[in-house]
Amino acid sequence: MSYLIAFIYGAALFYIYKFFPFTSILISLVLLLSEVGRQKAEYRLKRGKKDTGSVLRLLSSVLCALSSAAGFYYAQFSYAPVQPYSDVAGKVIEVRGTARSEAARVNPGTDAFSQIVGIKHATDEAKKPLNLKELRLISPVALLPGEQYLIKVRIPGNAYFLNPGAYDRRLSGYAAGVEVDRSKPEGNPAKDFFGGLRARLNKGIKDNFSGESAPFLMSIITGERGLLPGDVNNAFNVTGLAHILSISGSHFGLLLLVLFGLFRSLVKMAPYGLLYRLTLYITPSQLAATLCMPFMIAYLGISDMSPPAIRSFIMIMLFLFGLLIQRKGFWLNTVLLAAAIIIAIQPDSILDLSFQLSFIAVLCIGIAADKRYGGPENRGHREPEATDHRKRGLWKTLRVTLPPIRRFVASSLRISLAATLGTTPLVAFYFHYFSLVSPLTNLIITPAIGFIVLPSALASSCVFLMLGEFPLHALISGITDFILDSIKYIAQWDFVDIKIPAFPPAVLIAFYCGALFYVIHKYRNGLSVMSNELKNKDSSSLSSSRITDYASRSLAVAVLPIVIYTGIRLFEHKGIRITYLDVGQGDAAVVELPDNRALVIDTGRNGLQSGEFLRYRGIKKIEAVVLSHGQVDHAGGTRYLIENFRISEVWDNSRLVYPEGLLKDIRHRGLRRGDVISGSGYAITVLHPYDGFYVADTGDTDENNDSLVLKIQGRRNAFLFTGDIEKAAGENMAYLGGHLKSTVFKVPHHGSRSSVSEAFYRAVSPGLAVISLGRKNPYGHPHEEALEALRNAKVFRTDRDGAIGIRETADGKLEVETWREFRFSEAHTASAEVVNLKKLFLVW
Repeated sequence: MSYLIAFIYGAALFYIYKFFPFTSILISLVLLLSEVGRQKAEYRLKRGKKDTGSVLRLLSSVLCALSSAAGFYYAQFSYAPVQPYSDVAGKVIEVRGTARSEAARVNPGTDAFSQIVGIKHATDEAKKPLNLKELRLISPVALLPGEQYLIKVRIPGNAYFLNPGAYDRRLSGYAAGVEVDRSKPEGNPAKDFFGGLRARLNKGIKDNFSGESAPFLMSIITGERGLLPGDVNNAFNVTGLAHILSISGSHFGLLLLVLFGLFRSLVKMAPYGLLYRLTLYITPSQLAATLCMPFMIAYLGISDMSPPAIRSFIMIMLFLFGLLIQRKGFWLNTVLLAAAIIIAIQPDSILDLSFQLSFIAVLCIGIAADKRYGGPENRGHREPEATDHRKRGLWKTLRVTLPPIRRFVASSLRISLAATLGTTPLVAFYFHYFSLVSPLTNLIITPAIGFIVLPSALASSCVFLMLGEFPLHALISGITDFILDSIKYIAQWDFVDIKIPAFPPAVLIAFYCGALFYVIHKYRNGLSVMSNELKNKDSSSLSSSRITDYASRSLAVAVLPIVIYTGIRLFEHKGIRITYLDVGQGDAAVVELPDNRALVIDTGRNGLQSGEFLRYRGIKKIEAVVLSHGQVDHAGGTRYLIENFRISEVWDNSRLVYPEGLLKDIRHRGLRRGDVISGSGYAITVLHPYDGFYVADTGDTDENNDSLVLKIQGRRNAFLFTGDIEKAAGENMAYLGGHLKSTVFKVPHHGSRSSVSEAFYRAVSPGLAVISLGRKNPYGHPHEEALEALRNAKVFRTDRDGAIGIRETADGKLEVETWREFRFSEAHTASAEVVNLKKLFLVW
């Protein structure tokens, strides 16, 4: 086990070393010296005694160090950095790849399809190789999953966005030409065979099941998740059931349970003579294990081969191999061996979130059930003595007398809580929520899916592949619809989850380090108790108490950073905080006000970037969505925000018309010049438009000039938002003079020359200017005239800097940060590493 841990540590160390080289070396030296110190301490304790194990322990330590070095250099040798998206943005590339997902329409009624394409080979226009793994392709034709294609892909300039909270950073592109690759240079017969079965099964499910049942059944049988509706995905997430949508240990475990029990029963039903001759060479369990193996391979073959599926397959096969050699083994060795094998196949899988979540969940479940950690095997499962009921505590007596079904429920709840609590910090760090109903839903809904839907669906799928018909179609469809409706109903509860704002990586690291030390001390305590029981000694010995004390301190190390950080956040000064988001050629900003209210000023084209950032900040309710005007690059994400967040009001320039029913239960406020909305520590003043405003024959666009212009006044600083106003509107407002003066200026119309009004810019006279625009946009934004007009201001640009955050402090000063500076960068010097270390304690 130690060698496996050392190998995994070495592989992880390689990726840490790129950002923290000196810290990585220091940590490794500390671990090595602590091991040497432990060996010396043991030697001194046994001085004068015959100890034949010292040399073996020393050799074991050396082998652990070598295993760690092997993991480090293996990861280094296998490392191939992914091509920076900036290298291909705005270009046409040629891709040879395979469609990995089913085609999903981008919008209902259109002929544009979205699919994930796995890339085998890619080149740029100069035929230079590109290291790209996959991309999301938007194509006018639906690609057949498993088929290999040659595709010319036009990568837009806005192929990526640099914002806090942007988790899915998959490259996107538009098909400029698609043809089937007839050469098949890298064909794999086995993979092609299973790929054909998977495609056939997906088609059969789509043809035989309707509504939301089809995509759900595809997700648990073949791993195809591309067709799942967004509301279903979200419902599974907030109820803590997202793991069901990804083929993992529960799916493989259930299939093995059914098949193993079936095959062993069939073997025992064989005629006595045949059974007698078989058992001379092999036990029924060994024969059942052998028969199960091909079915496990087939299930993996038709799945999506995701890290959780591969991990589960490896663990199941190791378990079956243990049955064949009649050796059960220790569950932790199996988990670690599975991890080591996956890392050996693909070292960078250690960075994959699904890999991390699945292994943490399995470790927590194992620890909760293992008697060495104080699990149920060590507590309450022994037969009670007849004379000790008065000596027992009430709780222990109740546990002994609980009926089996209650004990099973208690054990299941314990395991569910262990998996939930173990993965909660990682889920909160990436997805910014905590499901309050997860233990309950996993106790009730997971078994319903696992014991009813999945077995019947798998059995029907096997029949379909052989006969072309789905038996039990109506039954499966009815049960599936009922379960999905129940999950969506629970997801609508107000208390279903808690939104968690982003927190520094150091808090996450401290939690898992403390939890790791806690588990180690509990393990040693468990071994001490078991050893004392075997020796008929009192389990509350000094060493056991000391270990328990260490365990309590380790648990405090895990929890204390969370408590401290929460306290800091509760009592920190809350000034105006504005984040100008990178939404490409468009506008979107999130304003967090001192009274904890949040405004979204313009939404971008689809609202996705705004939504991601709101979740990152833990914002569930938007006080007002403010639309400067109705063009899609400013207001296109309105519907998305309405459907995914609670919105109190929508503010606009009094000139917008909304689809019927869109603003149901949302207050609409049309703003005009002179309107003022104020609160504790701020005031919002409307400067434009007004009822009598119109554009003379200047060539300017009326819709742009009608943009809503807002000034947000903080303690000492003012922030001006200008939408897409052109020169005419700017000159019309210039006479307002001092009312326009602002510290921070959101430059109108993405820095276009048509918006430059010298008088208006002079009246604003900003110290900081923010231009929201797309990378390599076809309009030439920002124009030189706009930059020249801003010569006295410090200019920030979303195409270059990513998201731009500006916060007013308690003393009225402004703090500015950009996402490009906020990200971790590879460190080649000590000073660069110090900067990365500081970023561990920062949050946007």
